[in-house]
Amino acid sequence: MLKHIQDMALFALLVKNGSFTRTASELGMTKSRISQRISCLEEALGFRLLNRTTRKITLTTEGEYYLSSCREILNASARGDETMQKLHKSPGGNIKIISPPGFMSSILPTVHHDFLKDHPNVELQLATADSFYGTVSDEFDIAYRIGSPSDDAYIGRFLGMFRRFIICTPEYRQQHKITHPEALLKSNLITHRTWRSITLSREDEHYKLAMSLRHTSDNLSYILQLALRGAGMAILPEYLVKPYIETGQLQVILTDWTVQQIELWMIYQSKINNPVALRDYINFVVKYNILDVEA
Repeated sequence: MLKHIQDMALFALLVKNGSFTRTASELGMTKSRISQRISCLEEALGFRLLNRTTRKITLTTEGEYYLSSCREILNASARGDETMQKLHKSPGGNIKIISPPGFMSSILPTVHHDFLKDHPNVELQLATADSFYGTVSDEFDIAYRIGSPSDDAYIGRFLGMFRRFIICTPEYRQQHKITHPEALLKSNLITHRTWRSITLSREDEHYKLAMSLRHTSDNLSYILQLALRGAGMAILPEYLVKPYIETGQLQVILTDWTVQQIELWMIYQSKINNPVALRDYINFVVKYNILDVEA
């Protein structure tokens, strides 16, 4: 079938050029090979399509009828090439993204605003999930993940490290004097369920804090809202709590200790044969300085 379609396109091009010589030159084929292909096409159809002379070619009646169908194939091929060229110049399409809600609401709006300004034909569809453990499926093109990916079947691009702070309301801090990480074990510490332990450092001193399991969630935005209501202390990334620290709604405790940072990764299925829009998105995000985005 494919060879037959190719021969139809060859026939339309030959008639358009009006010459075996010109067509052979355009396609990088010999005249005899083109003549052989046309003869095979005529044999398959059971009709003679061309009248050949030493100087020119003319269409038979059957050839005139057949030519319109062959031109459709040639034109469709040209339209397909033109569409691909347009996509290279102005990529379009749909990109489906899944991200932790805190990161989506604080960082991605700025990144996506800048991306869409340069890609007016691209559509972004976002879904939230904090319990997303580093895999992407046919449902999503891109996944943002807090923490390094564990599935080698996918491509992981490291985007940077984010600081974490131990925070609470000023009122809660006043009621609970915390001077050492060990004292956190006696406080109401609300934690992300996947963070089993976190290391805190001060100069040469290191303390591994085993997380309390009394109040956990897989959603950092939920933990943030609890902390804002004075329900306890929380360990949260800077991009999520920075605005509340600046307004004084939350305060950082143990400021002389550094909390173990978290990694941000972008995950996708393949690094080859991606749609142009997806490839542009990946390259855009990798080059974007996400760590400097103001939440």
